[in-house]
Amino acid sequence: MTILSSRNYDRNMLGPVLKQVVDAVNAGNIGGPTGVTGATGPTGPVGGAAGPTGATGPTGPTGASTGFTGPTGPSGVTGVTGPTGPTGATGAAPTGATGPTGPTPGVTGPTGPTGLGVTGPTGPTGPTGNTGPTGTAQTGPTGPGYTGPTGPTGATGTVATVVIPPTNDPHVNGQVWNNAGTLTVSAG
Repeated sequence: MTILSSRNYDRNMLGPVLKQVVDAVNAGNIGGPTGVTGATGPTGPVGGAAGPTGATGPTGPTGASTGFTGPTGPSGVTGVTGPTGPTGATGAAPTGATGPTGPTPGVTGPTGPTGLGVTGPTGPTGPTGNTGPTGTAQTGPTGPGYTGPTGPTGATGTVATVVIPPTNDPHVNGQVWNNAGTLTVSAG
């Protein structure tokens, strides 16, 4: 039960508040002063020791640096040489009396066609070399952690409430007043 506490009570509230105080005193619910706070327990260690480092896994064998070189393909067949074109005819010399000089050489015959040699096929590519297997990595186990115990909690004290009743009869039915050191309930 909560009892109203104030420095300036309303006159009509003094009686009910003092009655609550008397009821609390008769019920024995008024406690002593607050107890001393218990000492804080010691803090446990921060953590367990680190576990041992796991062994390093073996290194896998090294694969071949390069693949095998394939055989060289055969050379292509050399093309056939084309035929030589015919030589042009030489101009005829003039006869009879010496006339003017004849024309300079006769007409040159046409050039023969160029030979078309066929290129040989490209040789096959050699196979690629095999890659060696990769080594496996191994991790060591984790060390166990340790948490220290929690310190005990100190005892909790009780809260005391002090109410001072008036020293004169308030003439309000049910209100409590201090009658020369004796708590008395007013009859109105």
